[in-house]
Amino acid sequence: MAKISSFVKLSAQPGKRGELLDAMRTMLPAVAEEPGTEVYSFHTDSADENALWIFELYTDQAALDAHGSSAAMVNLFGLLGPLLDGAPLMVFATPTDAEGLTI
Repeated sequence: MAKISSFVKLSAQPGKRGELLDAMRTMLPAVAEEPGTEVYSFHTDSADENALWIFELYTDQAALDAHGSSAAMVNLFGLLGPLLDGAPLMVFATPTDAEGLTI
């Protein structure tokens, strides 16, 4: 089965990116227990002070589905709602077999 990668852009209400990042960090203990989650990392956007990017890598579609339907994810949505300025941008991809960064 092919791995699945996800690139997510969250746009925070003006001045709320730090709070948004703190809310995202609440996912880390749950993600650490997900056997199919290989990477779950947060990145601030140097060109947009209100944007937060998330890069995720899963062993397969089943792992992504398990992550997306977890109780921790449901709880996270409740935290994120008042901090977001619009809907998340979500892009799903399949990593190539070309050489690149390995973790």
